[in-house]
Amino acid sequence: MARIESEARRMASLVDELLLLSRLGEGEDLQTEELDLTDLVMNAVNDVTVAAPSHCWVKELPDEPVWVNGDHARLHQLVSNLLTNAWVHTPPGVTVTTAITCHTDATNGSYAELTVSDDGPGIDPDVVPQLFERFVRANTTRSGEAGHGLGLAIVNSIVKAHDGSVTAESAHGHTVFRVRLPMMDRPGTDIR
Repeated sequence: MARIESEARRMASLVDELLLLSRLGEGEDLQTEELDLTDLVMNAVNDVTVAAPSHCWVKELPDEPVWVNGDHARLHQLVSNLLTNAWVHTPPGVTVTTAITCHTDATNGSYAELTVSDDGPGIDPDVVPQLFERFVRANTTRSGEAGHGLGLAIVNSIVKAHDGSVTAESAHGHTVFRVRLPMMDRPGTDIR
C-alpha cells in the first residue's frame, strides 16, 4: 500500500510540474510585483540550510535590496530548484555558494545576476547543453536520486517568463548556474 501511495504522489508531482511548464509556456501563471531579490534568495538559502545540514551553504548577497519585477512564488521556486539540485546531486560536505551581483551594460541594460555554484563532482559535459530541456537528467549515479527531469526545465521557463536568461557551466570540482533578471531602477541599488 505504501508503494502505491508513493507512486501516486510521484505521478501527481509530475502532472503538477507538466501543468506548470504548460502555463508558463503560454505566458500564464505569473503574478508580478516589485520584489527584493536579495530577501527572496536569502530566505530560500535559509530554508535549504535547515533541510540539508550536510552541505556548507554560503551566501554572498548584497546588503541593499536588489529590485526586480517578478512573481514571488515562481522566483522562489526557481531558486529552490537550483539549491535542491545542488543538494541532491552532490555528496555531503560540498560547499554551495549563492551570490547576487548587479550589472549594467549597453546590450542588456541593468540586470541582477544570481549564481548558484558548488565544488561537487560536476555534471557530465555531454549533458550540460541539454540541462534545461524537459526530461533531461544528469547522471543519477552521483546521488542515487532520480527525478522527473523537469526541475531545470521549470527554472528555464520561469526565467524566460521574467525576460531573463539562464546558463550552466560545469567541470570537475565546479558547477555554476547563472540566472540574469532585468532589474528595476530603484534608489539605493548598487549597479556595476
